[in-house]
This record gives sequence, structure tokens and C-alpha cells, in this order.
Amino acid sequence: MNEQTKNPESAPNAAVTLGTILAQARKQKGLSVGEVAERLKLPARQIEAMESGSYKGLPEAVFIKGFLNSYARLLELDEKELKQYLQQIFPSGNGHSASDNYKVASTELDFQDRPLRRHFPHWLVVVLVVILIGIVVYAWQSKSASENARQTATSSQEVSVQAASIGDVAASNIRVVPMTASEQTNTQAAYAGTNASQANGASTGMAAASQPVVTGAEALVIKLKNRTWLQVSDKSGKVLIGEIVDAGSTHQFSGGAPYKVILGYTLGASIQFAGKDVAIPQNRKRTAAITVGGN
Repeated sequence: MNEQTKNPESAPNAAVTLGTILAQARKQKGLSVGEVAERLKLPARQIEAMESGSYKGLPEAVFIKGFLNSYARLLELDEKELKQYLQQIFPSGNGHSASDNYKVASTELDFQDRPLRRHFPHWLVVVLVVILIGIVVYAWQSKSASENARQTATSSQEVSVQAASIGDVAASNIRVVPMTASEQTNTQAAYAGTNASQANGASTGMAAASQPVVTGAEALVIKLKNRTWLQVSDKSGKVLIGEIVDAGSTHQFSGGAPYKVILGYTLGASIQFAGKDVAIPQNRKRTAAITVGGN
């Protein structure tokens, strides 16, 4: 490069020589044309033009000098030698010799050295999306399992009973009572249509549907529209009936008030005590456990 400086070259030869020096220095630093273009904020075609020494299509000489200075600083070339090449390429008084026909937009004049931007890897985006989907699915499944467990525990503890109007029966003649665990099991089995074993034979005091309706101060008549579990206990706790009964059946009891009545399916059922209708509490599971008669 020193010998070339001592023996001045023509402008085109000096431009080609400088371009060769730039290309070699770039390759030594392991940079591609695209990386240099990104750092200098210049189009890649302008980098290639400077390395080829052909400035056709580039902006005015003053801008080309700036591009070459920025490129040389990026490659850490000797500034004094660069200056000598620029003097040969752009002699004094001929500042527009390179090209007067091409202008450059103001946005292309930012040729300061800047760090190379590293693009975010696309595969990492895919991995993050997959992880996010997995977290959402896991959270949804955990919530569903927790909700099912809560509902199961709630239904096994109690039957939610809604208060209803008693009608003609005095308030002292009916009480809503909670079911025991075994009673809940029986009513749930009947509601699902499963078979249950009969309790202690035929019920005492039960009359067939064809018999006349019993009357009296403690007469209890239960009519069922649907097949359901029916359990009736008298005041002593004796189970008068505890089985799945057929749809359309009628069951009558007397002399044992107060009675504890458990229905596995309340839809279409009716209860009369002492000749008056008894309101059956309704709930979401269509089950009921009530005490009829007495105080």
C-alpha cells in the first residue's frame, strides 16, 4: 500500500485497489457483506460497489467519502493511508466526479457504526408457544378436577332443600330433616335407576292402591307418579317401607305419626297427612327427606 501511495494511481485504479483492501479486511474479520451493510445502515449493493471500486449508482462524492470512511473505521484500517487513496480517487476541485446523476435519500445517510442486531430465533418462539399451551391445558384440567371433587364432597354431605309453602298443613305438622349417609346412598341409587335390596319385608300398615284411602288424624297417604325409592319410618324409628316402588303406586300409613319420609325422586309425587296436602321441598337432585306430623 505504501508503494502504491508513492506511485499515484489513476482514480479508477485507486478505487479498485481500495475496494480490494476493504474486501480483504472484511473477510479477515469474518464479516459478510450483509452484516457490514446492517452495521453501516447501507444497502448491500453499496457495500459491493465500494469493494469493486465502481461507484456508478452511488450518491454524490461527498457521501461516497463518508461511506468509505465509515467502512474503513469499521474494519480498523489506517486512516492516513485511506486519506491518500481518497485524494487520488477524488482530486481537489472535482467533488462531483463520481456521479452527478444519483442522489441519496436522507434516511440512507446514517452510516455510523452500530452493533449488529441479532434476530430472535424463530424456533424459540415455537417452544415458548408450546410451553404456554401446556400451562393453559394443565391449569384447565386442574381446575376441572378440583371442581368435580368439590361438587362430589358437597353432594355427599347434604341434600340442599328449598323451603316451600306448607299450604293447609299447620307448620307444627311438618319438619325438614337431613338425610343420613345411608339414606343418601339409597336415594341416589334409586334416582339412577339401580336396583336396591328390600328392607325388612313388607311394610306394616301399608295398604294396596286398590284399597280405600285411610282417614284419621294420623293418616298418611303417599302417591308416586314415577318409579322411585321410598322409605317411611314411624315415630319409634321402625322402617315401615324401604324399597324402590313402581310408578303410579299409592302407599298409606296410619297410627305412627310423626313419620319420617324419604323420596329418591320427588317429581310427580304427592303427600297427604290428615286429609291435607303436604308441600314437598324441591331441590336440584329431586330428593327429599321430611318429617310429617307431630311437633
